[in-house]
Amino acid sequence: MANYNAFTRSNYFRVTDEKRMKELVDSCACGEDELHLFVRDESEGSKTFGFGCYGSISGLEVPSEDSDEEPEVEYDFFITELQKILYDGDAIIITEIGYEKLRYLIGYSIIITKTESRCVDLDNEALGIAKKMLGNPAFTTVTEY
Repeated sequence: MANYNAFTRSNYFRVTDEKRMKELVDSCACGEDELHLFVRDESEGSKTFGFGCYGSISGLEVPSEDSDEEPEVEYDFFITELQKILYDGDAIIITEIGYEKLRYLIGYSIIITKTESRCVDLDNEALGIAKKMLGNPAFTTVTEY
């Protein structure tokens, strides 16, 4: 039996709160690895941030009202917290690629702005383009075994 292997990386983006950005990265769960923070010094003393890990991002622990309960880790909570510190007019693009031997490959990106987030799946996008190129909306295929 093969194991799923993933790699996750974001683009560089601006934030309104550097300290909170570092806290989010430090407390984010992502499998066997830790989430690594990348900082770039830009012009006029500004900085941009990115992050990545060898694995998949699981998310942040959601605060629980009941202290006896085991905290849940949620990806959506991570996105919401990033939105709070994202600089107006900027976007975060988190891309994960993964594989399990040659059984399947995945690739998707989550695009985050201050007001919304969307997921783009490579297989779905490619299938949609193939349907248009073929002029056949019923076209389907299999990319895994």
